[in-house]
Amino acid sequence: MILREVIEELSYQLKQRKIINVCVSPTYTSVMLDDQSIGISHTIIDGEIEGAGEIIGKNAYNVVINNLDSNLQRSLSLAILNALGDINDFTQGDPINLYSGGKLCVFGFSPQLSYSNFDSVIVYDFISMENKRVGSTEIRPFSSLSHEVCSTALIFASSLVNNTIDRILSQISANHLILTGISSVDAPISLKNHGFEALGKLFPIEKYRVFRTICEGGSSRLLSKYMTRYFKKL
Repeated sequence: MILREVIEELSYQLKQRKIINVCVSPTYTSVMLDDQSIGISHTIIDGEIEGAGEIIGKNAYNVVINNLDSNLQRSLSLAILNALGDINDFTQGDPINLYSGGKLCVFGFSPQLSYSNFDSVIVYDFISMENKRVGSTEIRPFSSLSHEVCSTALIFASSLVNNTIDRILSQISANHLILTGISSVDAPISLKNHGFEALGKLFPIEKYRVFRTICEGGSSRLLSKYMTRYFKKL
C-alpha cells in the first residue's frame, strides 16, 4: 500500500511535530503543525476521525497512523502529510507542462485543467457515472478503468484520500507518471519506487488566510487566491 510506504518514509519528520490546530470543512481539511506549517487535503465525508476532540497537542505521527481506515480519516492524515515539505526544493509552475504529445490519462475528482499540449486526453473521473465528451477530452467513470495505456498519466493525490491509487498503478502503463493536486505529499523515495518522475504541490502563500478560508467553508476559487503551484522532478 503506497500510503503506508509514504508514512514510513516521512515517519521521522512526523514524529518531530505536534498538531496545534485542525479544521475539517465539507470541501477541504487543514492542519497546522507546531512549526507553523499548514497542510491541506480534500475532505471526503465517510467515517469518523479517530480521537476527534483530542487531536490538538498530539504527536503528528500517532494521529496519522491511527487515521487510515476511512476516507474521512485519510482526509486528516493526508493534510498532516501535506504539511511536510520545503518550498525551496520546488520550482514554481505545473509539472504537466514538462510533457506533451501522445495520450494523457488523468485520474481525479472532476479535474478542471487544460491539456491542449497532448494529442488525446482521457479523464477517469471519481465522480462521473457515465461516459461523456467535453471538447476534445473524453471523460469516463473511474469504475471503468481497466488496463489503460498512456503516454503520460497525471494522478491527483485525492487518490490517496479515497484509497484508489494502488488500483490505478496496477491498471495503467505509462511512459511518464506525475502525482499532483492539493493533497499531494513530498515523499520522493516512495513515489520514485512506484514509477513517479514528477511531483506537483500547492503551497500556501498566505498560511493563516488559507487556514481560515478552509475553516470558514471557502471554495477552491477562494483558496486559489492564497496558494501557488510548484513542482519538482523526482
